Amino acid sequence: MKPEATLIEDIVQLDKYKSITTDILTFEPLTKEQLIMLGEWLLSYNEPIKTVSVMAWVAGCFIKPHLKKSGIKFPHLLLVGEQGSGKSNTLERVILPVFSCSKIRAATQVTAFTLMKESASSNLIPQLMDEFKPSKIDKLRLNALYNHLRDAYDGHEGVRGRADQSAVTYELLAPIIVAGEESPDEAAIRERSIELLFSKKDLKPASHRQAFYKLCAKADLLGSFGRSLLDTALRVSVAEAEKWYEEAKSEISDEFPSRIVNNLACCYAGLILVNKLCEFLNVTWSEVFPINKVTCIRYLQNGVQEYLLDGGSNNKTIVEQTLEIMARMKLAPNQDYTFDKDGKVIGIRFCDVYDRYTKYRRDYAITGECLPYNQFLKQLRQSDFFIESNKTMRFGNETKKAWALDFSILKERCDVSGFEITDIEPL
Repeated sequence: MKPEATLIEDIVQLDKYKSITTDILTFEPLTKEQLIMLGEWLLSYNEPIKTVSVMAWVAGCFIKPHLKKSGIKFPHLLLVGEQGSGKSNTLERVILPVFSCSKIRAATQVTAFTLMKESASSNLIPQLMDEFKPSKIDKLRLNALYNHLRDAYDGHEGVRGRADQSAVTYELLAPIIVAGEESPDEAAIRERSIELLFSKKDLKPASHRQAFYKLCAKADLLGSFGRSLLDTALRVSVAEAEKWYEEAKSEISDEFPSRIVNNLACCYAGLILVNKLCEFLNVTWSEVFPINKVTCIRYLQNGVQEYLLDGGSNNKTIVEQTLEIMARMKLAPNQDYTFDKDGKVIGIRFCDVYDRYTKYRRDYAITGECLPYNQFLKQLRQSDFFIESNKTMRFGNETKKAWALDFSILKERCDVSGFEITDIEPL
């Protein structure tokens, strides 16, 4: 620092580091009447599972810096759906106006450097990516994106080397929204996210379309809503935000994995922030929103269970995904696999099957993780449906060694009904 330099008592973002920008401070906060007008539309432009989750996640972004100071990890938001299902419209016409920003990158065009630079330029305004299709993105770029999603959630720093062998570090702060026609093909990425599945049928009810059109026509109110959430968050202490988070954890089903509980608790804290805004304007939640708070919490949990956990309470492991694919391969009963007498235990000869499984993935362009054979067997041993690795079982008129698995537990976890078909020709 030069002697004549002026010392300031604040942190100022230098222009050359600016990447994510916003006009949120140009908007006036909402009035009580405006909040009441906006409240019904915010939860009525689509199915409640989606509208509640979007509002909760968006509001949670405003206290994300508080949660980070308490060591709490904030989830990404995944908007998934077919073309014309409304995911991009929701992103562009509902979410972006709240943050008063408009910059969206195509997921196919990102680089590790642009991801890190954008993420380090804001701890509130989301980093936005659209057109996400893992099957259409080259492996190098996809790996960079997945690494960024993991690092941003886990609070790691991004590192970029320089020609002089020094390194520049970037603190990955911005919340992340990814929209596209496909979900990430890694379970670890999905577990770090709130995932919502959009469909064209959701747009059919006239009430949904009318509420959406009203939101589009009142984009300025959405900007004021964002400004009001910002002002409310600035009146909240770190300890208070952490208290909301801890209260939320006690309200969430303990059947969910700990990471899912964390993600839901962050969104629940976002709903409490919205309630704080209502209190500040001397209006009750029920006067503003058509869905009460208890039901909103239930919708949050239902959304995770339906879209992320496929109706269960846990994400499928790589081993379970592998067995699902094997069940579709039309393996030969009494040759590749067999059942005990009561059908509760299945024996599979992975030594004969696994090479065909990897070829099957290549032939049918199945994306996602594929474990090496030895690693698959190691992880299989740790599963709760594993019984024995070298069990003698009857295969037709012969006895062979096979891996014995509890089929009753396996059926509860994943779709392995293909193994129950015994009158098929082998591939």
